[in-house]
Amino acid sequence: MPLQEIVVGRDEDDRRKYGKKGSIYFGKHLVGEGEEANLTNPVHLDVARPHVSLVCGKRGQGKSYTGAVVAEEFFLLPEEIRQNLSMLMIDTMGIWWSLKNPNEKQISLLKNWGLEPKSFDASVYVPEGFEEDYRKENIPFDETFSIQASELSTQDWSLAFDISLTEPLGVLLERVMRKLVNKENYGIDAIIDTILDDNRASEDVKQALENRFLSAKEWGIFSKEGLSIEDILSPGKVSVLDVSYFGHLSSGWSVRGLLVGLLSRRIYRKRVEARRQEEMSTIKGRKKIDVPMTWVAIDEAHQFLPAEGKTPASGPLTTLVKEGRQPGISVMFITQRPGAIHPDAISQSDLIVSHRLTARPDLEALRNIMQTYMTFDIQEYINNLPRKKGSAIVLDDNSERIYAMKVRPRMSWHAGGTPDAFEDEEDF
Repeated sequence: MPLQEIVVGRDEDDRRKYGKKGSIYFGKHLVGEGEEANLTNPVHLDVARPHVSLVCGKRGQGKSYTGAVVAEEFFLLPEEIRQNLSMLMIDTMGIWWSLKNPNEKQISLLKNWGLEPKSFDASVYVPEGFEEDYRKENIPFDETFSIQASELSTQDWSLAFDISLTEPLGVLLERVMRKLVNKENYGIDAIIDTILDDNRASEDVKQALENRFLSAKEWGIFSKEGLSIEDILSPGKVSVLDVSYFGHLSSGWSVRGLLVGLLSRRIYRKRVEARRQEEMSTIKGRKKIDVPMTWVAIDEAHQFLPAEGKTPASGPLTTLVKEGRQPGISVMFITQRPGAIHPDAISQSDLIVSHRLTARPDLEALRNIMQTYMTFDIQEYINNLPRKKGSAIVLDDNSERIYAMKVRPRMSWHAGGTPDAFEDEEDF
């Protein structure tokens, strides 16, 4: 008797109409409890419609690995579907470049799953100001990225510098940005010149704000060209934005937040415009997609959309969560601390993939969204999982079901594993 394949992320109507078309191979269903559980039916994940998804689990349980599996599968989609999609991966740990290398370490494990080692042509972007550092460390990348200072708002800068708009520094910042509002494509130097030309603030305040913008110049992300969002959103493309190098900076998370916030705003604007054009072309009897539907995967997501406080990315990400489905934007939040991420990221998720969790605040965060179709407490579902990496439960609000599963092994190299002194092949 053939296995019944599971497609998560789809309601019953879509499953009957499309089967597994427009879905990716995600793993296998686990039947049984604990170490006695058996791998059974294939599990597929819908990518044809937009989703807000949360991938969580404590450190070392396979969260970033799971994100990379989704990226691998984008390359394996039929061309007619892949061309309607693109994917942007925000890499905070500097590990997803390894999509470019085949997983030769786990050949026998892959064979057991009917898979083989494979490399994938993901486009890796690194900060323009640190290009030489990446070359010296022999880290592979395709292109550099930068942004235009003129694209950032007063609010962006105040959050990045952690200053209030009601204090003297903030008042000066707002006045300076107002003077530059009608100028196009200005840089950090123009901002500094405007600060120094101000005749209302004290010298101490001007010097303090100038020093902050001088530090911003050292972030290595500002230029007059900036990153082309059209290039990132090319049909069928998977882009990896490596922001891990900013960990060397004291303001590293603020810089990352600026980038994620700016890109999220750009993606939203582009897809809203594209969706309008798609509707018009459909009315006229032809379907045309110039800017494909987009998946945005964000590692360490609680740092960008925290439960408490705000970052430069908070507002734009909240917009994607609440309004991104209509223009065709999917968001995948990846975090080891679901209790630290904004409640909207959890409550608005129609797909939750949870690897093992043990911290009370994190379990409580998931418990707060328990649905009527869950027979047991969330902790019981998680405790029944085998204690092996890659094991997870999937809460699918589309089909109103919950599954235990194991994510399939990666075909490309995994650069994010925990180092150890053993030489055994890791069983993911």
